[in-house]
Amino acid sequence: MSATTVNTATVALAGYLAQAAYAVAIAIVLAGFHRHYHRQYLRHWASSWWALCLYYAGAAALNLEPLGSPLSPFRVAVSIVALIGGYWQIAWLLFGTYEVATGREVPRRRVRWLLVSLALVALITVAASAMLAPEARLLARLGLRSFGAGLAFLVAGLGVLRSGLHPAGLGRRLVGGAFLLYAIVQLAYAGLLAASVVANQSFPHLALIFPFDFFLQTLMGLGMVIWLLEEERTRAYLASEQIAHLAYYDPLTELANRNLFHEHLRLAIARIGGSGLGVAVFLLDLDRFKSINDSLGHRAGDGLLRLVAERLRGSLRPGDTIARLGGDEFAVLLPAVAGERDMVRLAEKVVAGLRRPFSLGGRDVVVTASLGISRYPDDGADAEELLKKADVAMYQAKLRGRDGLQLYAAVMDANALDCLSLENDLRKALAQGELMLLYQPVLDAASGRIEGVEALLRWQHPVRGLLQPADFLWIAELSGLSNPIDLWVLGTACRDAQSWHDQGADWLRIAVNLSARPFQRSDLIERVKDVLWETGLPSSCLELEITETLAMQNAEESLGVLRSLKELGVRVAIDDFGTGYSSLSYLRNFPIDTLKIDASFIRSLTGGGGSLEIASAMIALAHSLNIRVVAEGVEAEGQWRILRDQGCDEVQGYYFSPPLTAADCRQLLQGSRHLSPPREDGAARSAVSQR
Repeated sequence: MSATTVNTATVALAGYLAQAAYAVAIAIVLAGFHRHYHRQYLRHWASSWWALCLYYAGAAALNLEPLGSPLSPFRVAVSIVALIGGYWQIAWLLFGTYEVATGREVPRRRVRWLLVSLALVALITVAASAMLAPEARLLARLGLRSFGAGLAFLVAGLGVLRSGLHPAGLGRRLVGGAFLLYAIVQLAYAGLLAASVVANQSFPHLALIFPFDFFLQTLMGLGMVIWLLEEERTRAYLASEQIAHLAYYDPLTELANRNLFHEHLRLAIARIGGSGLGVAVFLLDLDRFKSINDSLGHRAGDGLLRLVAERLRGSLRPGDTIARLGGDEFAVLLPAVAGERDMVRLAEKVVAGLRRPFSLGGRDVVVTASLGISRYPDDGADAEELLKKADVAMYQAKLRGRDGLQLYAAVMDANALDCLSLENDLRKALAQGELMLLYQPVLDAASGRIEGVEALLRWQHPVRGLLQPADFLWIAELSGLSNPIDLWVLGTACRDAQSWHDQGADWLRIAVNLSARPFQRSDLIERVKDVLWETGLPSSCLELEITETLAMQNAEESLGVLRSLKELGVRVAIDDFGTGYSSLSYLRNFPIDTLKIDASFIRSLTGGGGSLEIASAMIALAHSLNIRVVAEGVEAEGQWRILRDQGCDEVQGYYFSPPLTAADCRQLLQGSRHLSPPREDGAARSAVSQR
């Protein structure tokens, strides 16, 4: 063996060992960064350099003398392991680059499949090349691998440089450039190996490629460290920006939040000075927004809030601040207004704009808003006070029927405190057993026979005395307490009715009023089923009453709910008939068992004014549709006789019986089923039937 050959082999051995050691260093650094920063591509690149270490270590082992013939088991095993490492280095490099360029992880199943396939390729290559001449064997094993590595690093370099997911900093340019240079070196190495086979001579200067490899790997490692540090600095900067954004903006609507609104309001007050201009604060709350969440789901509710935010932006001036304070509550700041007329005009524009239907999930949804207005300096001297006064005015707008606006006035504070006190008391009333049900008999108009009873809610307040539903149900609706109260009413009425059935009054029908909130809930049918199952009351003995206005608010959805109740066997009644705006076509299609004529028509039956003709027409209309008619609020014999003569089916009112406690009602039902009306003594009756 010549000295030149020995020197070349020594240089090659030293080069392979140096590169193996350096590959280990880079792999350790990348693995450490992966443990700290949890970037998946770092794990793939660390694996790539571990595989490169295996490849160079195997190449170094094959340069040791003596290793025996090319077919010796040890030499074949080392060749297979080294070549597997070489191919796996290419695969893991491309896996990491793919994740860098796309931001998506490579599926683990695909990773395993490709690694196994490359291991088989290495095995077949070593086995097939074992019988070739040394130069051809070198080309088959190292040349093909170098050519594949060159192409892989070329793709990786272009992928890194062209990736739009990462900032174009020094580190990324170093890594991408080093990948491209390394690709050129590997392709040149494969070309020289091919030339040596074709020319049938070796090229001793192939060993000189090692310093270039060493330099380029150093450049890659340095570039990866710089790139990662630059990326972390960018992430930290973006995270700080996002935190600052979240501190001042609502993430759902991208409107200002409460903190930013307070800041803008304080600045607006400071800028006004003695200019003679004013500052206005609008506080608006969506009416019955909870029913949207209950019926369509919270995702639809979030979508509606985003649409409301867009509608508000389009209704106001560029310099005005719009904020979402939480839930369905929004605030608007008008930083400079000349007078009350301007702010009212803008408030009317906002309220009118929200009345237009919103397109939500392929359906039109109509919501309204109640808006309160406070003014600086008339209503407060700082941001907190102005918001509080606007809230009081908004509350008054809800009390006046919603879907409107209200300017703050000092007299509202006392009303607001009284309402807050009543709301707090109502929250405790259910738990403390202060709510109660009274029952008013419903009689056959001709015979006086008791056919059923209607459950009427009362609140025995410890200080204010016995309160009617009109005194507190509006607070329950505003505060979200109506659902538990409605469920309690339904359950209590059904339990009492079943207990009277057990005592022999199994013919008795119980009527329960259904307010807007439970009627609009998607789980209404299931709740009714549960109550009937728990109490044992037959569904045919339960009659649910809804108002005419409620039924017509969304006639198509109401029709679906009523049909489901009828399928359950529950009777359906339209309450307060004549005070709403029924469409006769819907009335004909609704599965209704009973119409209840409102008491306002009954009270004027004997006083003229056309009420007799109206009541007679209502009765005739109902009978033409095979619907029974109940007249409520009968207070005099003359009213009863007129209704009986007009063919009214059933009556109820103080003329026959006031609302009774459960105990008094049980005692009444245990006697005769017929209830004789009192004889008229000519004195005007003063009792008024109240719901």
